[in-house]
Amino acid sequence: MPSWILVFHIFGIVLWIGGLLMTTVLLSRHAQETSPEARTALSRLEKKSMRAMADPGALIAILAGIGMIFTDPSYYLYAEWLHIKILFVIAIIILHGYIGIEMKGLQKGTAMLTSGKAWFLFSAVLVLFFAILVVTLPGEVYLPH
Repeated sequence: MPSWILVFHIFGIVLWIGGLLMTTVLLSRHAQETSPEARTALSRLEKKSMRAMADPGALIAILAGIGMIFTDPSYYLYAEWLHIKILFVIAIIILHGYIGIEMKGLQKGTAMLTSGKAWFLFSAVLVLFFAILVVTLPGEVYLPH
């Protein structure tokens, strides 16, 4: 496997997951905040976290992941761990979209996001990311190519 594709895949994952985690923490604080000035500042930070980290990270990770599959399709397309990983990645993509919707709704004042729900989203991102690691690393490390 070309190592640069793996480097970009990991770099994208770090940006993506880091951006989602940061955004959910900011959403939790935003949901508790009563000051209009603080809410506006938190809204700007949330948007930057999603648009400058999570969104480009997702794009980089997904494109590099597809690139890795094309480097050795006879291995990757038949690897059971990859099929399971793709299901978890789809779940993170859906969660990413949901976090974005909640962020926009909170910024417009139309969402009823609570701090507890924001922490649940944070936990969901962590659990899905952990599941991807558990499924991917043993398969990638121990299975012959």
